[in-house]
Amino acid sequence: MLFANKTLLGLAGSLGIVAAACSNAPGTAVLDPSQQPDTEIDREVGQVDRIAYVSPNGNLLTVNPDGGDLAQLTGGLQAEDAMPGFGSHGSVQAQPARVKEYYTWPTWSADGTKLAASRVVIQEERTEITVQVMDSRTGRSETVFENEQPGLVADGAPHYIYWAPTGNALSFLSSTPEGLSLFVWGGAPGDAAAAVASGGPLYYQWANDGGAMALHIGTEIIWAKPPAGDASRQSFQSSGNFRVPTISPDGASLAYVDQADGGMGLYIAPTSDLSQARRILDVGSPSAFMWSPDGTQIAVADQSVSGAPIYDRLMLVPVDGSPVTTLSSGRSSEDVWAFFWSPAGDKLAWVAVNTAERELEWVVAPSDGSDAKRLFSFQPSAEVFIMLSFFDQYAYSHSPWSPDGKSLVVAGSKGQAARRSNGRTPAGDRVYVLDVDGASEPRDLGAGVLAIWSWN
Repeated sequence: MLFANKTLLGLAGSLGIVAAACSNAPGTAVLDPSQQPDTEIDREVGQVDRIAYVSPNGNLLTVNPDGGDLAQLTGGLQAEDAMPGFGSHGSVQAQPARVKEYYTWPTWSADGTKLAASRVVIQEERTEITVQVMDSRTGRSETVFENEQPGLVADGAPHYIYWAPTGNALSFLSSTPEGLSLFVWGGAPGDAAAAVASGGPLYYQWANDGGAMALHIGTEIIWAKPPAGDASRQSFQSSGNFRVPTISPDGASLAYVDQADGGMGLYIAPTSDLSQARRILDVGSPSAFMWSPDGTQIAVADQSVSGAPIYDRLMLVPVDGSPVTTLSSGRSSEDVWAFFWSPAGDKLAWVAVNTAERELEWVVAPSDGSDAKRLFSFQPSAEVFIMLSFFDQYAYSHSPWSPDGKSLVVAGSKGQAARRSNGRTPAGDRVYVLDVDGASEPRDLGAGVLAIWSWN
């Protein structure tokens, strides 16, 4: 991860977004009395098919997709009227406001029993930044890491946190005196997190079995099995303009971009021997790509104009060499900012950029590219802006998809098109659940700046 570059900030300006640490908390609409959270956190809350979200004042809550069974997990030190500011170089600036504590960037464990999140506590003499792991039912938490120094890994993100797809291991990126570092915590209470890599920019993906990682650090691509300890590692240099390499669901193959005949090519290599790569597609620069959960194809977005923050082509590329399906391409189509596979791989959701309206729109299509549906126009919260800006990393850790692939969750404010079709809406960032079939109107769950669905 790295700080949002000038092109991303320019896009934020064109959409009317301020990409700061947190969204506008003052004046945000509050929950209706029927939606007020249960703060008795000792009660049991079912963790399956739950949405975790961050309130405008920095508390973590979980809720059912229908808005019921709302539970507040944090709030010992209340953040009152404002959030702390972040300096342009990633340092936390303690302000004289009454803010004491806030949580951000929650992410679910694979089994839904735990959440991990960044916690920031503003004290008179220092700012404390930690990674917390908490019980998703009770909110009881453990500190698994404390920063040596205040710092961010991306605008508004004290850490990037990513659970292993199976097991209890937790990985996270943190700013350290040595620079950007990747840590792995084994999952046992009292264990210390171990640094496994450093350098920047740094992007990575866990293998589905949790036994390996693919890392992209600077120009180096690394296959580490296992990720920590005395790992067996393969590595090579790539000059491809991309962020995150992608691992096939069975862990047998790795896809990445490298230079090819004066341009860029998408390559697939067996993880048993990365030197045996084959090129499957010529791509523009930059590009982003993710393997489908069923392993049959790779979604690829690329850009014909180098350095642009968004993509002008979105494709589905079968790994068996079958014809490519183009979902969006050319000037007649809106640009693509981000995309996310559904859990079963039968659908792809993407975020289109409507520069005329200065807003974004969720679009969903089946994995064969047919019958694309436009679901919801919106302005993202500052947190969602960062998530979309680095979507090919956050897709592995912060899912907008429901476990059954029937819904999406998003935080932000309704765009003009949504306002015209749905009437008056509360001000400020809200959490919305979208029906991907378009059969029902977006469901407003309440005020929130970031929302993440559980994996199960």
